[in-house]
Amino acid sequence: MTSVIETQSLAKSFGGMTAVDNTSFEIESATIVGLIGPNGSGKTTTLNLLNGAISPDSGSIRVQGTELAGKSSTSFVRAGVTRTFQNPRVFTTITAIENLLVPVLHSKGRGSKWTEKAEELLSFVGLLGHRDTPASELSGGQQKLLEFVRALMTDPHIVLMDEPFAGVHPSVKEVMRERIIEKNKQGTAFLIVSHEIPDLTRLCSDIICMSDGEVIASGTPADVTSHPRVIEAYLGHGPAARGERG
Repeated sequence: MTSVIETQSLAKSFGGMTAVDNTSFEIESATIVGLIGPNGSGKTTTLNLLNGAISPDSGSIRVQGTELAGKSSTSFVRAGVTRTFQNPRVFTTITAIENLLVPVLHSKGRGSKWTEKAEELLSFVGLLGHRDTPASELSGGQQKLLEFVRALMTDPHIVLMDEPFAGVHPSVKEVMRERIIEKNKQGTAFLIVSHEIPDLTRLCSDIICMSDGEVIASGTPADVTSHPRVIEAYLGHGPAARGERG
């Protein structure tokens, strides 16, 4: 199986604080991988590096074999990387379907096909009835679902997801979980940051754990959750578990 994202010796500091420190890992195509760690362990910073929101101080980020470290977010999208956020970033003043059309505004061709695809994706997560509803009128969970399918509009190779299950109704969480599995079966890879470890162990084939900006364990959910360094990090030993790093 080929890798969709591979990092080598990735590092990022903010002022005197090291947020990501010499981090290396690989996400294989068409897999679902969880990214866990105590607060302040560097998970969100890692996602920001992997979609070009920020540039690393050093290290390599290869997407489908192409080096993209330091490139723009647009370059990552063109390479097949999209992203969702812990607090969904939808455009509240426009409708649900208009939100989905934003990523393809400047795409050539297809015409009405983009609208058809947007409608299919809204239906995919049960939001077709809200096609013309302003995003501001959707619930928090519905906004998360909307942001999720917007990330699918460009047929990405991988979707980076930051806390997709946090603060949503269990029924929305189950829809999200089922649709992630369905898209994964169609070939889309996912890297999911979550504090809800039971959800990840149900969903992911592999898990990466970070602490103090470093990868301290990776492997199957059973192997990682029983790893001594992971247990130590979550029990509160060391600065990462006390939230002293970004």
